[in-house]
Amino acid sequence: MKVQFSLKLFLAFLLFSLIFFVFTSFLTYKTFQTKVEQKNIENFLTKAELFQERLDDIISSNETLMYAISNAPSFKKINNKEILEEEIKILVESNDNIHSLKIIKNSGESILSLEKKDRKVYKTPLELSHLIHFYLNNEEIEKNRLFVTEPYLLKEKEEIKLPIETVVDLIYKVEEKTIFVSYKIDTLLESIKKIDYLIDKDLNIVYDKTGLNSWSKYYNPNLNIQDLIRGFSNRIFSDSFIVTNSHYLKQIFFNKEHFFTLVDDNERLTYKDFFLKYENSFYNVAFLMFIITFIMSMIFTTPLSNINKKLESEKNVLSDSIKRNSLMLNDSLALLDQHVMYIKLDTNFIILDTSSYLSRVTGFEKQELLGQKYSSLLTKNSAKHFEEHIINILNSIGTWNGELQGIKKIAGDYWVKSNIQPDFNEFGELIGYTDIRNDISDNKRIEKLYNELNYQIEQLNTIFQNANSGIALIDFDGNFRRFNEKFFNLFKYTENEIVEKKIFDLVDSGSLDLLKKIIEEVKEYGSILNIELVFICKNQEELYLDVSLNLLPDRKNIVMVANSLEDKRKLQELNHNLESRVAQEVKKNIEKDRIHQEEQIKNAKLTSIGTLAAGITHEINTPLTYLKGNFEMLTMDIEDLEDKTARDNMLESCEKIEEAINRIAVTVESMREISQSSSEARERVNIFATLFTSLTMAYNVSKQISKIYLNNKEFTPTTIDKNDFEIFAKVQKQRIEQVWIIIINNALDELKNMQDYEQRELRVDVYQQEDEVIVKFSDNAGGINEAIIDKIFDPFVSSKTHSGMGVGLNIAKKIINDQEGEILAYNSEIGAVFEVKLKLQE
Repeated sequence: MKVQFSLKLFLAFLLFSLIFFVFTSFLTYKTFQTKVEQKNIENFLTKAELFQERLDDIISSNETLMYAISNAPSFKKINNKEILEEEIKILVESNDNIHSLKIIKNSGESILSLEKKDRKVYKTPLELSHLIHFYLNNEEIEKNRLFVTEPYLLKEKEEIKLPIETVVDLIYKVEEKTIFVSYKIDTLLESIKKIDYLIDKDLNIVYDKTGLNSWSKYYNPNLNIQDLIRGFSNRIFSDSFIVTNSHYLKQIFFNKEHFFTLVDDNERLTYKDFFLKYENSFYNVAFLMFIITFIMSMIFTTPLSNINKKLESEKNVLSDSIKRNSLMLNDSLALLDQHVMYIKLDTNFIILDTSSYLSRVTGFEKQELLGQKYSSLLTKNSAKHFEEHIINILNSIGTWNGELQGIKKIAGDYWVKSNIQPDFNEFGELIGYTDIRNDISDNKRIEKLYNELNYQIEQLNTIFQNANSGIALIDFDGNFRRFNEKFFNLFKYTENEIVEKKIFDLVDSGSLDLLKKIIEEVKEYGSILNIELVFICKNQEELYLDVSLNLLPDRKNIVMVANSLEDKRKLQELNHNLESRVAQEVKKNIEKDRIHQEEQIKNAKLTSIGTLAAGITHEINTPLTYLKGNFEMLTMDIEDLEDKTARDNMLESCEKIEEAINRIAVTVESMREISQSSSEARERVNIFATLFTSLTMAYNVSKQISKIYLNNKEFTPTTIDKNDFEIFAKVQKQRIEQVWIIIINNALDELKNMQDYEQRELRVDVYQQEDEVIVKFSDNAGGINEAIIDKIFDPFVSSKTHSGMGVGLNIAKKIINDQEGEILAYNSEIGAVFEVKLKLQE
């Protein structure tokens, strides 16, 4: 037993040592690799700095040369060309790197052109190439500042000169002249022999360490540099130096537009190279670790063996504890089943198990729920939310908690706080979900009551703040507890100013005692209404207010409602000036009184006629009922006759008699409705039925004048029923019927003027539009005179020449306004349209 444990311990130590050895060797490799890479970067940057320094020296020395030439006295005087030529020849001969020098006017006229061959300087004729023209007109070249072009190879007779000579053009503008110097940079390129590539901004290789791709734009113009250097770009680096997995890149600028890119290999040290370099050391360390592992396993065998025995003993004790806890867990699960709502689901959200408590809450037995969808326990809205949203959340996140509305077996529903968690097997695979529920129905009811209470408070606050009257809450000492904006605006105070005052500070001294007395009476009687008091505004002006005070139920505070009497005072002042206008209005008022008396007489007559009609309809209904009953019996007797010809003739006559009886019944019913005592209270009325009644009353006249269509169906009292269409508004029924009769009669009066009866037409349409009932009367009588259409509802305005006082439409408008509706008049292409809008009553 001990030997077996020692072997296990030795293998464990050996495995640990192997892992430690691999880990430490890898860390050592990474550290060594970082140091090597850092050293390579430093070497590369040193080469780049040397190249930059030499390039800067060239630019600096030539800038000094250009400055010296441009400031020579002979340069400034064109007449001294011979002196200028001699001076510049000396400068060109003294500098081995200068290949040629040209001085040209900006207009293109040559001043001097020199070229060096075999260390001797010759004067040559100037050839204005397209590049010289380009640089002469290039606005980017600043005056008195050296500009350096990209490098290129010298050519002779359009062939590259051998041996190869690399030059750049140095351009220096002063006043109206420009100096061009072709400068050799072969010595500059020799300073980067140990760098892989030198590349210009146009992705052309200027220098290649292997020599295969140097001056690619001349020898290999189709070369794609990204085939040699993966991911290379001519963009300007933000740091001008970057490191990639394969190369180092450094940009060297010699002006704003032109730059070189130095490229060198990023020679990374591989783990294999590192291992081969230190192979013997690796073997020695591995052997040493093996010996240490063996010794440590021997040392720790005995104590660890004792610990192992102790652990075995503790394992047995723990096993017994687990069994006891398992029994306690079963008891706990039983308690959960009795007192917690939970549901077990599979991956398709099919119910696998439920708790007994869930069954008691919902009324469903467990067997009824097993195999059902989870959504079957939810209301329609919650089930839709679960299937469209919650399932997607569970599939993506795995868990969800929130509120759902469940259903009970016997009518009713309830709210739960649901927490759905995923279930996994021992392999970590999803096998289903568990839903733990908490009944929050009481909380939802409380929340609903709380929201309703808040809504009512918000309503009261809105009414309080937007009331047209000034409202303030004061105590018995006159301190303000609360007030609306209208109140402190009455006194021309700000909110902060008036809150520091008492109501007694605002009242006029003459009204102070009266106000105090009123407050005492309010304490006793509960309210005092419409008392006129004088107050003082902020600007010390008197303010006349109509004040009402009411005691609140707490009997500690008073509500004061104040309305300005300014309009009343202005009216009193105006009354003093009315005498001069009375004489002018007397004649007009007498005429109006006469018309009003005529209308009263007419209304009295109509009232009497209505009373008489009510009595007549009552008296007609009794014999009419008797007549209809006996006529039905007579019809049945005729149907029993054996003589077919006589029977058919008599039945045909009976149909005409029956139609006449029905028309009498409809007319009598309409007369009864329209003659009923009018109640000023508005009620829910079918507008279609009121139109039927009005059209029935006008039918005896209208059938002689024009065809009438009600909702596109030709109207007769017997072919249309008043309940064929239902659309309701809250109106006073007899008043609305009076409006319809006024509009119908006006339309019939206009239609009489048309010669052809068949062409006459009056259409009445009633329909719903959003939250309004629209009634539209349209005729084809030619329309309303445009001169009076805007005043058609004013009193005494009429288009009739033979009858009428012009008050009918004014009465109709007033009735519609009283019903909180709107009446409009306008012309269509063929006639007049009167449109009435009433509020829809569901």
